[in-house]
Amino acid sequence: MSPPPEASSGTSTSTANDGSTSSTTFELDSSSGEVPAGPAVYPLVEPPYTTLQAAWAPRAPSASTAAAIASGELTVYEHDRFVELGLGVQLGEGNPWIEHDELAPGFVAGRPAERRSLAYLWQSADPQLIDEESPIRFEAVAGLYRPHGHLTTQVFEAHVRSARRLHELGSRGLDFAVIAGDMTDGSQRNELGWFIDTLVGGVIDPDSGLDDDPVEGPGNDYNDPFVSDGLGVPWFAALGNHETLYNGGFGALTDELREAAVGVDVYDSGLFVNGFLDGSTELAELRTSGPTPPDPDRVPLRMPEILQTLHDAAGAPAGHGLTPRHVADEVGYFSTLPVPGRPIRLVVLDTVRHGATSPAEGVEGYLDAEQFAWLEAILAQATADLELVIVVSHHRIADFSSASPTTGTQLAEALAAAPGVVLHLTGHGHSNRSALHPPRTASPDNGYWELMLASTVDFPMHTRLIEIVDERTGFLSIYITNLEHNSPTDSLAHHGRELAAAKRAFGSLLGPGDVDALWADDVPHQNLLLRLAIPDELRDSLATLDWPTEIESEQTLLQLPAPP
Repeated sequence: MSPPPEASSGTSTSTANDGSTSSTTFELDSSSGEVPAGPAVYPLVEPPYTTLQAAWAPRAPSASTAAAIASGELTVYEHDRFVELGLGVQLGEGNPWIEHDELAPGFVAGRPAERRSLAYLWQSADPQLIDEESPIRFEAVAGLYRPHGHLTTQVFEAHVRSARRLHELGSRGLDFAVIAGDMTDGSQRNELGWFIDTLVGGVIDPDSGLDDDPVEGPGNDYNDPFVSDGLGVPWFAALGNHETLYNGGFGALTDELREAAVGVDVYDSGLFVNGFLDGSTELAELRTSGPTPPDPDRVPLRMPEILQTLHDAAGAPAGHGLTPRHVADEVGYFSTLPVPGRPIRLVVLDTVRHGATSPAEGVEGYLDAEQFAWLEAILAQATADLELVIVVSHHRIADFSSASPTTGTQLAEALAAAPGVVLHLTGHGHSNRSALHPPRTASPDNGYWELMLASTVDFPMHTRLIEIVDERTGFLSIYITNLEHNSPTDSLAHHGRELAAAKRAFGSLLGPGDVDALWADDVPHQNLLLRLAIPDELRDSLATLDWPTEIESEQTLLQLPAPP
């Protein structure tokens, strides 16, 4: 791969969305420069809250705004007009846990003094941190463009800090965290670095190329550096299609693409009219021509580089589930005990077809025969060892490709047949969904719940707290509580939430712009209380160990006051 250009002066002749052109002279620099002193520390609102207390709902467009969108009078690029036209969010009442007992015929609740918390974890999915100034992006495609894309780092960091605050508030803190893939949007090195630094703590400088300051002063625009305190708990990550494929599936990461990413010119993908967002402008304005200041950290990472970076990341545990052998063999799936000494098995699958050359191949779930055989062996051993099993993958069963050597049905049947499997946590669909596997009309002997989590890159921008409670009666109760990032309404992260909600009215490749219908479909899957029966031998084995007596979902999360 050719090295990035050396520093030199350049003139950018750029075309805005309205067709006008402008010229800007700047110094091209092969590095993103020094981080300015005094990065911001963004506040959170008090008191903390979850979606049990309050939920941000999207505002459906008025008839006149909907007509303006349909006619093209209002485009998705004019996000400075969204608020005045009534698009955005409104804070509504919280959503209580919805109870499901399909896997717990004859459920018997445990005595309060005898119930035990087996696992308490935080899940995120699809952060898809975006370097909007990269020359290889599809920003000029309205269906792919996100008006909030330049604020993804602030949103994700606000979520991490909100989760950490609840972790520190309770009597029984989080055991670990899982991220269900798509840590980056463009598979770039700087995007993955922002993701890791947010989780482990440090200064996040979301600017690339030049050190832009579109709004003079610290902490008041999308390119200003800021501080992340980190999550403060062990974390594990699954790979998603945005990690090793061009923009999630539009081809392989070729040498040509990697060279273009660190260069200055808008990349001609042959697919769409590419474009980037001008980091020197307050509204991150679209440019479809002209150079963008280069940055060597924009290089898209291939599979070994992704695995090596995750393996080497700071924070606990060492390797984050990966070993040097995983890196050398380019194996992105693993199994671990996330809480040492406890019979809770975490199985992280790699459901991405990394060699895909088209969206039809790369977007959907894929599991080869070798990984499936490995999974069956892991599940058999977990059954023999009387372990509870949590499975994490980027794709859910319904999103598996018909070309996958292991079908979604085969995977679901294997998981359902293992008596210790209780949850399959996924992402990819950017919305909250829950499904019972296998679907039953009669009392099941085995089964598990599959939970897809909304992304933090698109509305509703949720993460999730999960607690598995042993009732000591042969049943488990699993509390699923979705978390809003607790950002104040004058913050960059909240503005990202407003823009993401407004984007729903325009539709996208994720679906049509029926805001009310999308929200109505999402809410029933946000906060859940799942009941499951477990085998007698597993119940007896769990009872021999000391477990936390605090049930955080009831003693802390449920008791939080609603935000003012």
